[in-house]
Amino acid sequence: MKKIFTLISVALMAMSANAQNETFVFVENTAYEAGQTYTTENTEMTIGTDASLKNSGKPTLKSHKAYILSTGLSQKASVKNSDTGEMEEKDRYLLLEANTNPTAYDAELDKNVGYTPDNKLIPEVGAYYIIKAKKAGKIMAGVVVNSGKSLYVVKASDQECLPTSALTCTTDGDEGTVLALDENFQTSEKLTGTVEFDVVADESYYVFCTGSKIGFFGYVFTPGTESGISSVKTAEQMNNVIYNVAGQKVNAQYKGITIQNGKKVIK
Repeated sequence: MKKIFTLISVALMAMSANAQNETFVFVENTAYEAGQTYTTENTEMTIGTDASLKNSGKPTLKSHKAYILSTGLSQKASVKNSDTGEMEEKDRYLLLEANTNPTAYDAELDKNVGYTPDNKLIPEVGAYYIIKAKKAGKIMAGVVVNSGKSLYVVKASDQECLPTSALTCTTDGDEGTVLALDENFQTSEKLTGTVEFDVVADESYYVFCTGSKIGFFGYVFTPGTESGISSVKTAEQMNNVIYNVAGQKVNAQYKGITIQNGKKVIK
């Protein structure tokens, strides 16, 4: 019985960690200031300083239809019914819109340029977002990035971008599809969905794309633990291995009480 108690203990620890997830989303009828920082208990997010907004207004919110609701980034928003003209509450992502592409000043060229892994010029103006967590864990950020535009997540401490292998891009839709990033950090099709990456405590991460104004609709922060249980799925969980109450592996035809991916099922 010891084996099954260990399995249940791991599952409970994972569920406890999930309960600590922190979500930041934009809210309707709220003014968001370029250059301002917004916080959750363990994270802070700073909106890029968009030069074109300094004297002409504020970033604006745009509603985008939500398909996958399990991300935690969708919310109820007021939407006009195209047939009746009446306002209705629908599940939506609220994107924050900006007016200029992210750039930084290149002294050698004497002009503003976009970031590359070679020049390491992190944005100073334009559409970018800085996310910082007090604890190590994982960020799942909601983004809209056009194909042919490079998506970067860059550490502020050394201006190095995370490698493509450290970024998981998943499309929104009836079923999420993982899109691979090529050597130029670009996807083969437009990405409307999420980008996930691991974060270390007290490091700031710039999220942006070059040559375009990234769409951004918030993020979910999943804290890690000293043992790493909350942020790592075991190979057996990923393979949907089934156990009986004695902790023994069984197949899908087994009848009785089983445990699969940390959940108890009676078959």
